[in-house]
Amino acid sequence: MPPTASAPVARPREILAAVAVGVAAALLVLRWTAPSNAPVASDEASRGVPAPLPSRPEPEPPPPLPRELSDALDLMAQGRLREAQRLMLDFDAGPAAGELLPDHRETMNAMLERLGNDPVLQAALEFEGGFEDADLDRLRRALGSLSRERMIALRRDPQASRYVDDARRLTAEVDAIERLLGSDRLAALRLAQDFAGRHPQFAAGLAFEDRAAEAIEDTAGRLMAANRLEEARTLLLELRSLRGDAARETASVDARLASIEAVFQQRSDLDATIREIEMLGWERPHEALELLSAMERTPESRRRLAQVESTLKLLLDDLDRGSPTVEILAADGSSLDQVEFDRREDLVLLVRARDDYEVVSVRFFWRWFDRDGEGDVVEPALGSVDPEALPAANGAGDGSTAEVAFEVTIARAEHGGRSLQFWAEATDRGGRIARSADPPHQLTPARRGFLQRLGLRRRQ
Repeated sequence: MPPTASAPVARPREILAAVAVGVAAALLVLRWTAPSNAPVASDEASRGVPAPLPSRPEPEPPPPLPRELSDALDLMAQGRLREAQRLMLDFDAGPAAGELLPDHRETMNAMLERLGNDPVLQAALEFEGGFEDADLDRLRRALGSLSRERMIALRRDPQASRYVDDARRLTAEVDAIERLLGSDRLAALRLAQDFAGRHPQFAAGLAFEDRAAEAIEDTAGRLMAANRLEEARTLLLELRSLRGDAARETASVDARLASIEAVFQQRSDLDATIREIEMLGWERPHEALELLSAMERTPESRRRLAQVESTLKLLLDDLDRGSPTVEILAADGSSLDQVEFDRREDLVLLVRARDDYEVVSVRFFWRWFDRDGEGDVVEPALGSVDPEALPAANGAGDGSTAEVAFEVTIARAEHGGRSLQFWAEATDRGGRIARSADPPHQLTPARRGFLQRLGLRRRQ
């Protein structure tokens, strides 16, 4: 095989030349990059070195956000969204908003957009609007829409938290008054007046006071119709005391009270009259009964008057137990057997009646009769019996007796000298009737002798 050629070998002279070139290049670079304040040998040398490059300026920091926007960001970070929104809206409406830098304007718009779409802030605005407009239904809807998470978020905002608490208390008070309007109207009115003092803007729309007053008047009217006047009077007096003279129901309340007081006065007068009648009834129950019968019977007094009448009748029955007695006597009080009937003279008789309590009336009847028949019954007027002039007197019996007597005259022209029949009837206070005789008494004219007819012989 032919021998291979060997690699070329570097010569020392070439190596030294390469080193010298590298050192010269390094020195040249160092000279170009040397600082400008380095000492130079001469002007000629400095004219051969290029000028240094200028240093890069430091960037200026951006201007800070206005204080209002910075405070709003802090409020948002604290969860006080409504305060932040109000602060930004006030700033946006002011003159400083027109001087905002574009970047700051963009930041403010982004903050307002975020707040406008925030559900927690929207809920807070619902509560705020409900209180500003005195809209109870709006507050109820806002309370009903609160989830647990939204409630926790609202609690971070002190103002929103107060709105929630106030709305809950307000609706609870309203519900309590509504319940009482159906049961205890006076309690409802007291709560309504307290509610109106603390929430006048809501009270004006709910009209709790007027509704409670109307309910109280309706209740009083039903009590009056049921004759429960004392309860109605108490209710109306309390209503007038609570509402005062400025209430529009005062006139109707006063009218109802006046009608109740009139009934009370009538009751008082009735009580006084009944007491007088009862006192009289212990002595003269028939007079008490007469006074009682003359009194007007109303639905309210009918039952009580009936009770008094029953008591008086029992008293009358106790005093007037027996029937009356009546008799016909001679004019001098002697028996009829002693009466001599002269056909030429008037016949004078005495009618006497007695009773254990009182004789109410006495009647006398007579008629003539002979062989041809009998005449009509004649009742002469005896006059009326005056109880005051004829009080009961102690008689022969166990109790007291009342006695009346009447003188009766049958004129000669009436009897015509014929035989007579007569009888009498007496009625006592209890309505019992007694008759003097049955059959009736009879009297026949006395026969006279010849000398008597001539008037020469006296009667024996």
